[in-house]
Amino acid sequence: MKRLLSKTVLFDIDYTLFNTDIFKQAQLKKHSVYSEVRNVLIQLSKIAKLGIFSEGDLNLQKTKLLKTDIHKYFSKEHIHIVPKKDEIIEKILQKYKNTTVFLVDDKLTILHQAKTIRPSLFTIWVKRGKYAKNQKPLKGFVPDAIIESLNELIPVINSLN
Repeated sequence: MKRLLSKTVLFDIDYTLFNTDIFKQAQLKKHSVYSEVRNVLIQLSKIAKLGIFSEGDLNLQKTKLLKTDIHKYFSKEHIHIVPKKDEIIEKILQKYKNTTVFLVDDKLTILHQAKTIRPSLFTIWVKRGKYAKNQKPLKGFVPDAIIESLNELIPVINSLN
C-alpha cells in the first residue's frame, strides 16, 4: 500500500531551484540549477509531495524544468506556473487545505501574502538572487525559516511532523 504524504513543498523556480544568474549571463542559452537541487529534490520526494508555484511565461518556465531535467520530481497536478503569483495565490493555496504546506520562495512579499491568507503555512525564504539581495524587511513579517541553500531545507521540513 502506498504511503500518503501529508506534506507539500511548493517551490518558486527562479533563484530558488534555477540559477537565473547563469541563464542571464549566457544570453538565456544555459539552463542550470544550483548544485544542491537534484540531491535535495531526491531526498524531499521521499517525505513530501513536491510542487512548483512560480510566475512568468509558462513555456519559458516549463523549458527551464525540462532542460534541467528536474521536471520529473514534480507531478503535473502540483505545477502552478502563472503570470502573476499575487493574483492567484489564494486559489492555489485552497487546493492544499488538507496538507501541511511549505512555500519556498526568494520574494518576501509572496511569502508574506501567503502567510496572511493561510497562517498555518510554513514560509521559507531562500536568501539568494537579485530579489533577496535587495529585499527590505517587511514590517510585521518574518519568514518561518531563512535559508541560503536548499540543503538547509530537509532538516526544516523533517522538524515538523
